[in-house]
Amino acid sequence: MDEFYERHVKLVVSAAVPLYDIYQGERLKFEFQRCLSRLQEMQSEEYLKRPHMP
Repeated sequence: MDEFYERHVKLVVSAAVPLYDIYQGERLKFEFQRCLSRLQEMQSEEYLKRPHMP
């Protein structure tokens, strides 16, 4: 996720449940919260306007 984010990749994600419900554990809670934060920002108009970086 970090690599996609840093390179401004336009990512399409589909899930049968809300993203917040995909992971319920505690061990990777910090990492999952970071991933969700990135996914939210990647939906913003500002992010989508950025050019893809190779």
